[in-house]
Amino acid sequence: MAAAAVVGTAVGALAVYLDPDDFRYGGRAHIDLDSWVEADDSWTRTAMPGAAWATDELCGTDLPCVQAVRSDTLTMYRFGDRDDAVTAARGYADEGHLSGWIVVRFEPDGLTTAERSEFAGYLDCINVGVAEGGVEC
Repeated sequence: MAAAAVVGTAVGALAVYLDPDDFRYGGRAHIDLDSWVEADDSWTRTAMPGAAWATDELCGTDLPCVQAVRSDTLTMYRFGDRDDAVTAARGYADEGHLSGWIVVRFEPDGLTTAERSEFAGYLDCINVGVAEGGVEC
């Protein structure tokens, strides 16, 4: 019983020490975009036709992403620093979606509004039980 109290106290202290978003969503920091390039499922292939790596072309000093995947419908960027992801997403305004350390930039005529919402919802639920907006996954 005492060991459980010590563990509970340690977890509680860690939650207070860390930024609440880091504590809740930190497992999302290392989501690899590889599965989006060589998708095994038809839903992903339909959502991202022609998906291919674009890291060398898109990531650099101006856009400090660590991975990028471009398709006919959208481009996904993964960042090492969440602040960089937030900045990039703001730059894409209505055509962008922030999901942890990943930013999606939707092509204007690529997906319908409903398809964009479905894609964003799927992405937001990777490695979490509750997405950043409070949506249960």
